[in-house]
Amino acid sequence: MKYSGAIVFGFNEYAKQIALQIVDDYEKFAVFVKNESEYSAAKEAEFAVELFDLSENWDSLKRFDLNSLIVFCALEDDAENVFLTISLRSIFWEMPIIALASDYESSAKLKSAGANKVMPKLQITANVITEMFEKPTVTEVLHDILYEESSLKIAQITVPHTSNFVGKHLHDIDFSKKYDVLVLAIVDHALSATFSFTAKGHNHHIDPEDILVVVGYDEKIEAFKSVIEGVS
Repeated sequence: MKYSGAIVFGFNEYAKQIALQIVDDYEKFAVFVKNESEYSAAKEAEFAVELFDLSENWDSLKRFDLNSLIVFCALEDDAENVFLTISLRSIFWEMPIIALASDYESSAKLKSAGANKVMPKLQITANVITEMFEKPTVTEVLHDILYEESSLKIAQITVPHTSNFVGKHLHDIDFSKKYDVLVLAIVDHALSATFSFTAKGHNHHIDPEDILVVVGYDEKIEAFKSVIEGVS
């Protein structure tokens, strides 16, 4: 379904990145914030912005088409995000709610509170989202992760010492064409688990115990994992 309106709650760095990337996709778009500092920041970024508090009756949402509105609960505090999700869901039974969580425990709480989709920050960081939107193919993947009930997943795969990938460079392997997965980043084991995002163009040398962060469908990820591990 194509939604005509969207609201992002919060304007921390993560919420800001989401807002920047989706604002042009909707006829009506606004950022709702809880304090004056975020209000000023959102205004400076030229967003339509409105103050709210967690005791709202949500009359302010009536200027949107409620049958075609999607919301992103991206407040900094997980407990407030849970409360916000409960508050919205108690009034708007059909509204799609996408919520952000800092860990998997909060993710479970947000699901119980009524969120349709939960994005753990440890799984999909603001930097990864920024990188993904630079690639149209990956934008489609993110759309599926956000809006569709699909089997798309993001996974971390450790490269074993015996892998045929050891010694190769990232750019030498066409991951999407050959394995039907997208490599978002690689964690360099030799550099104390430093992230290197693939969109930056760095042609990383794959070493044992590096970690590939990949996105794809369940069965494709499992097949790719078997190839990396040398399982026939």
